[in-house]
Amino acid sequence: MRKEIQVKITYKKGIHTRVAAMIVQKCQDLMRKYQCKLFIKRDRDNSVIPGNSMLALVSMKIVEGETIHVFSDSDHTSEAVDEFSRFLGGAFLLEQCNLDEIDNIIQNNTLASEKVFDSIVNGLIVVDHNNVINVFNKAAERITGIGAKEALGKEANDIIDTSKLYEVLKTGREQIAFKQKIGNSTIVTNRTPIIADGKIIGAVATFQDISELENLSSELRSVQDLQQRFQHILENVDDAICMLDKHGTITYVNPAYERIMKIQQEEVVNKNIGEISPAGIRMQVLKEKTPQFGRIIRKGNGTEIIANVSPIIIDGEMNGVVSVSKEITEIKRLAEKIEELSAKTKYLQEELSKKHEINKSFDIIVGKSGVLLEALAVASKASETDATVLIRGESGTGKELVAKGIHYASNRKNKPFIRVNCSAIPHNLLESELFGYEKGAFTGAVKQKLGKFELADEGTIFLDEIGDMDKEMQAKLLRVLQERELERVGGTKTIPISVRVIAATNRNLEEMVEQGAFRNDLYYRLNVIPVMLPPLRQRKGDIPIIVEHFIEKICSKYGMQKKRIGKEVLSYMEAYGWPGNVRELENVIERILTLSREEIITVRDLPAYIGVDKEEKSFRETAVAVKEEDDEIPTLEEVEKALLALALKKHKSFHSAGKALGITHKTVAAKARKYNLI
Repeated sequence: MRKEIQVKITYKKGIHTRVAAMIVQKCQDLMRKYQCKLFIKRDRDNSVIPGNSMLALVSMKIVEGETIHVFSDSDHTSEAVDEFSRFLGGAFLLEQCNLDEIDNIIQNNTLASEKVFDSIVNGLIVVDHNNVINVFNKAAERITGIGAKEALGKEANDIIDTSKLYEVLKTGREQIAFKQKIGNSTIVTNRTPIIADGKIIGAVATFQDISELENLSSELRSVQDLQQRFQHILENVDDAICMLDKHGTITYVNPAYERIMKIQQEEVVNKNIGEISPAGIRMQVLKEKTPQFGRIIRKGNGTEIIANVSPIIIDGEMNGVVSVSKEITEIKRLAEKIEELSAKTKYLQEELSKKHEINKSFDIIVGKSGVLLEALAVASKASETDATVLIRGESGTGKELVAKGIHYASNRKNKPFIRVNCSAIPHNLLESELFGYEKGAFTGAVKQKLGKFELADEGTIFLDEIGDMDKEMQAKLLRVLQERELERVGGTKTIPISVRVIAATNRNLEEMVEQGAFRNDLYYRLNVIPVMLPPLRQRKGDIPIIVEHFIEKICSKYGMQKKRIGKEVLSYMEAYGWPGNVRELENVIERILTLSREEIITVRDLPAYIGVDKEEKSFRETAVAVKEEDDEIPTLEEVEKALLALALKKHKSFHSAGKALGITHKTVAAKARKYNLI
């Protein structure tokens, strides 16, 4: 039976920092001496901590007269429990301890605290009772633009004239969610007094830069204003516009439609196109989901019009139909101008509608691992210039998100961001897609079309899967990158462009250059600033926060109650290789949340290829097959012993064997002793 001793703390100052260091040093000596672990349990809340954790001891705030319990993780270490309890009940005299070791313990924990302060995203300033700054973390430096060396040791008001920490020191009252300006930044700050033994010994201020949030609010108002402008345009253009929903019901016609078609709005709105024009092109597009351009229609009243009818596709699904019609006499004069404006307007409208979904800069990328932050640091530096960037990484690592981060962190953020998937466009169409074409350039080119480079003018073009481009197209792209000008297919006019180029690939371009599959001059033109995105298997520490991000996102998407995920599930996820990277992880989380009916996700909810390791399954089956060739059925103890023996042989430690078997390491140790396996 485990021995547990009750100890009453008699030291009048309780367990403060120095005493905690002495306890940690004593605990470490006893643990080495008796080869065990010692724990402390507090009576008031039954919280348990390791006896060698200084930060945990200090945070418990144990005071004089308080009762605690001491115990070990082993049944055979009562001597260690006795010695530790006697020490805790004593007077904590310095001469009883190794002063150098105590100093080291305090220093190490101080350094750990400083690391924590510098890792906090929010700014942190701590002052003493005289309003003198003694903590000024890196986030505070970044937000205020003031260096820690300049701030430390100075009064807060001398460094930040709008600081109100002196009021907190004077009144002892906290100040929550105060908004103020520091330089060019707008921050929200919380100020709290530090109280010890009933006295105010200092104050702490934490603050967050909300400048970007205010910018987003302004941009949202701009989008709303733009929406009103579009509505005004629809009402005042000379084109006849008609919109249908996905069921064919007419939802909108503008005044020009009434004038050209010589029909009143109330005669058609809320009526089905099948009743009004069952054989017309709007009905055809609704059924076939393919656009019809330049169709000449002669109405019964003698009006001759030209119509463009297109399906409205949202997230890959048919959501309705829109028709834009004009009388022939006007279209001849305005066709080219309207085509140019509508191409740009349509794309800008789509991009502006997405803008609220994209956080500024690289906040859209979830993760805090070192390898990821190194890649993002390079990308962040790249955003400060117009240099060409080549993003490398496996499929599903978030190359497009990084490209968007670079664009929205650059001085081109208010201009278009155009994405082109080079592998998704047939080679014979890629040139016209990138550079556009003139009317009559080839069969079917009934009108001029702007290319992606022209649409991206003054902005950024993202060339995804650049390694799939054929060599003929590589040469044409190289010329555009070098000369910063292009010619449309079938055209003779040279068009200057100012476009920032970001390329991405999951292929080995160096190997392709050696094999002659990729031009070396284009490779060097693109590889100005390389950004290497790590695969998920190289940043497994990010998996818990990525999983939490996807749980919130997917539960919100489907209107589900937020579910929790067990630690064992995260262990399996961290052990899996994730060949599909973050994209595969998101799909797995969506599958789990959709299929599971429980509030907590367990290993049983994981797909088989993640939840059960093949090698582990193999040795489980081997262990169960012990004596299978005999006529007699083995006893449960025989099977259990064989299973434990194989697990310990394979995994070498109680902890790893227990994890593989689905039991605790304590159970493995106990059963190993029972069967004389150790």
